[in-house]
Parts: sequence; C-alpha cells; structure tokens
Amino acid sequence: MRQELKYVKTSSERLSTERFPDFLIVGPQRTGTTWLHANLREHPEVFLSEPKELFFFSRLKTPGHPRFESDELDWYLSFFHDPMRRWLYKQWHCLRRYGRPYRARVRGEATASYAALDRDVIGEIAALRPDVKIVFSVRDPVDRAWSHAKKDLARNRSRSLSEVSDSEFEAFFRDPYQLRCARYDQNLANWRACLPEENIFIQRFEDIEQRPEELLIGVMKFLGVSADRRYLAPELVRSAVNPTGHSQVPERFRDFLGKLLAAEVESWRRTFLPG
Repeated sequence: MRQELKYVKTSSERLSTERFPDFLIVGPQRTGTTWLHANLREHPEVFLSEPKELFFFSRLKTPGHPRFESDELDWYLSFFHDPMRRWLYKQWHCLRRYGRPYRARVRGEATASYAALDRDVIGEIAALRPDVKIVFSVRDPVDRAWSHAKKDLARNRSRSLSEVSDSEFEAFFRDPYQLRCARYDQNLANWRACLPEENIFIQRFEDIEQRPEELLIGVMKFLGVSADRRYLAPELVRSAVNPTGHSQVPERFRDFLGKLLAAEVESWRRTFLPG
C-alpha cells in the first residue's frame, strides 16, 4: 500500500487503516453537503468527523497553502474516533431521542472540495480504502455558482450583495476552481475510474428541496445503516442548513453564467434531470 501512495505520507512503522472512513460526502460547495452532514450525524449508527470539513485530500498537492495542516495519514485518522465527552453526549442524545444507544457502524467525512479532486489523489483514497462509498452532490450549475458567490463574496465578508461589484462576481465565476466545480461529468468520471459504480450515490440538491425524507432514507440504505424514518430529525430535514438567503440569480448574471457554463448546463440537464 505504501508504494501506491505518492501524496499521503505514512511515517508510522505500522500502517493501519482501521479508522479510515467508510464513506465520504463530496460536493462541490453549495450542493447540500452541510445539510446531509447535519442530518446524518443524528443517526445512532453513523459517526462523522468533526469539524465537518478536514480538507486533507484536497490540499495534499498544495503544502504551501495557508490552510494546509498535514499530509500524514495518522493526522487524518486521528479525527475518526469520538473523544470521551462527545461519546457521552451522543449516548445521552440517542438514548433520549431514540431509546437506543449510540453505536457507530460506519465512519464518514464531509469535505465538499473532494468532488473536484484529481484522479491520482482519488486513486490514493481507493488504495487506502478500496470499498469506500461516495455521496456525490450535484446542483444546477448556474444556481450553484450564484449561491457560492453569495457566500464567499458577501456573507463571509459581512457585506450586502449591493456592495459586491459586478467585476468581482464575474472574476469569481471565471475562477478555475469554480469552473471545475461545474464539470460534474468530468469529476464523476474521475471517481468512477477508481471506484465501482455501486459505491457512488448521486444526491441532487433539488431532491433536498422537494423530497428530503425519501432522499435521506436512500442515503441510509446506501451506507448500510438502519433506514428508518424515526432517525429523521424533523427540525433539520426540511430546514435550510448553512443558508445564504433566497435571492434569485439576477438576470445579468444568469445570462453571463448561462453562456460561461453552457456546456455544463446542457450536461447537467441531460444527465441529472428526470425524463
């Protein structure tokens, strides 16, 4: 296994992947990964790493990134066990809410940017856990780009939309990472090249809006945990998690994005819309 790893470092003498996650929730951003994380962490058979996004695999190739923390596998795996205080809280919560103890059957992580990983990095994930499952979230490319821009350019900087110039929005939309986020077919092809098709579940943002209960039950079945409606948290299932407001895409930006992402929008409609 060590010979297959170019970017992930394994300094420990004994290489153990016991705690490696059973599943990953990948985005790209603004496609519902935070909503899914918030709902699944309520399940008594699901462990999710905290904080939500570890960015481990998405920063392996950029060790100079200001938010790079480590490329050591042991560092990454240290997030996949419950500290005693959190374990006690989860036991209390599950006993109070469901009348049963917390007993994790699967471990998972949710980092949206993993959706756009290079194929060779995905290959290292597959080398570490060949049967890892992927929940891949998608959304209309234009709506996703607008939501991401609102979050990064306005909400995260404590500004109103009117304070963000058109040139700032357009530069954001043209950013290479933003363009890559819209290429669902290409990103999925990278994951499918390294993992079997049955290990990939497609989550549509539109299903979160229209049929969230059925979607969550489907994810539970895919992960192999008890798919019971009693494990749906009513205060979360139909609530917006990590919202940026409900403003529609202004027509000038819808036109701009429609042209910029024309191929991606056509691919989205052909591949992910019913009928």
